[in-house]
Amino acid sequence: MTKHKIYLAHPISTSGEFADSIRVANEIRRLGFDVYAPAENSSINDKTNEPSPQDIYEGDISKIVTSDIFVINVTGGHQDGTISEIGVVAGLNEMKKRVNENVNEDDREYMPILAYTSNARLLRPQFSNGMASASANHLVLGMIERWGEWLGDEKALLKRLRELAKVNNGKVTE
Repeated sequence: MTKHKIYLAHPISTSGEFADSIRVANEIRRLGFDVYAPAENSSINDKTNEPSPQDIYEGDISKIVTSDIFVINVTGGHQDGTISEIGVVAGLNEMKKRVNENVNEDDREYMPILAYTSNARLLRPQFSNGMASASANHLVLGMIERWGEWLGDEKALLKRLRELAKVNNGKVTE
């Protein structure tokens, strides 16, 4: 059986986010998936190696395009790279749709986006003077709605991945 590849898009700017990304990757691996977590790629994320922006781009994008499933932690925080990664996936899916427009919709394979958040305020925002305690970009939410599903928290993500591993042997089609 081939392990299906997951790209884990997760903010890694702080040491806490970095460590949490690796922890989540290991949780997903326990379900039988092959996971690429950028935090584990020391050639581009050990900054003492002085990777160039091109090194980082090539290192991560090459893993995105060879993945079967895209998992993203949308925190509503500073995560420019993570949000750029989801844009790449949505763009690739849009191009596949256009190239294969004469193919039956059920026969097309896209890279599904499975989104969750580790931000408790995003799951249950409080409001003061009409302002929410957390927010998510609506363009990003549109990408998730078009190409995948919003799952809520990490527990729900892992439950969904368990179902996919069991029912589809890890392979997902739209």
